[in-house]
Amino acid sequence: MKTAEIACGDYSALINLSRGANCISLINKKYGAHILREPTCGDGEPDNPYLYGMPILFPVNRISGGSFEFEGRIYRFPVNEPDTGCHLHGELHRTEFDLLELSKERVLCRYRADRDDPYLSFPHEFEIRMEYSLAEDGLTHRTEVINHSEHNMPCMLGFHTTFNSLFAGDGDVRVRVDIAEEYERNMQSYLPTGRKLAFDNVTSQLTEGQFSPFGTPISRHYRMGGEGIMTLTNYDKGLRVVYENDDKYTFRLIYNGNADGYICLEPQTCLANAPNSPFGRTEAGFDVIEPRKSKTYISKIYMTEEDEK
Repeated sequence: MKTAEIACGDYSALINLSRGANCISLINKKYGAHILREPTCGDGEPDNPYLYGMPILFPVNRISGGSFEFEGRIYRFPVNEPDTGCHLHGELHRTEFDLLELSKERVLCRYRADRDDPYLSFPHEFEIRMEYSLAEDGLTHRTEVINHSEHNMPCMLGFHTTFNSLFAGDGDVRVRVDIAEEYERNMQSYLPTGRKLAFDNVTSQLTEGQFSPFGTPISRHYRMGGEGIMTLTNYDKGLRVVYENDDKYTFRLIYNGNADGYICLEPQTCLANAPNSPFGRTEAGFDVIEPRKSKTYISKIYMTEEDEK
């Protein structure tokens, strides 16, 4: 396993270059906080690459039948979720990234797909550069997707960022998410149905910062609202984790498994099954990068002290 460690002030981070440049540990030593769920949190369980750190998803979420058409080209991905007949999340989360630069506070790494070594059957030469940098005020995560091909390239990006619910130890922990809309999904295929749902008690709790990650399993798909901020607050300790995503991450998926120790606050640039969406591609956030162009996506994770509920 190839890893890189960085540190600044109270923060330290560990990045696994062998597995998609996944930041598998983010610690604040001042508060004794393990912010992200680490691989050892599931000790004794089968390895699930989606349930620790912040694995990259490309293409993000599910694509029905593993295929879609764009500009006269048929894109085919392996159906790696037989129960739903979908392609799920791509393979970059388990692919090695090259280390380009490393300093005490910053790491820059890269994945490059070309004609001799393509990414799955994706018909584009492209590059993804991932940078993690630490400062006194937390972690900044930059992802640049560069289209080296001669055609418009679909870009469907996300991160399965998995937080340790008890990041600061025991206490009353609550989650808040900026939400504009909820998209109903068929919970057998996990694909959007074409309906939007009125806010129920669970979604209202999320918007009000009152959702407990324990006791209530959740798997919900939302459009970002407000400033696109998601937080976990331990009110007994007076500590808060803040996850900021830029507005190119238009969608969110919130998931906490059996509600027993972690919660995934997943920024995504598009709706699940975006290229085949019942809402149409524009609303679903289906995006492209022009030939020889790039787009950069930025997130931040940091901790603050918080006394009010």
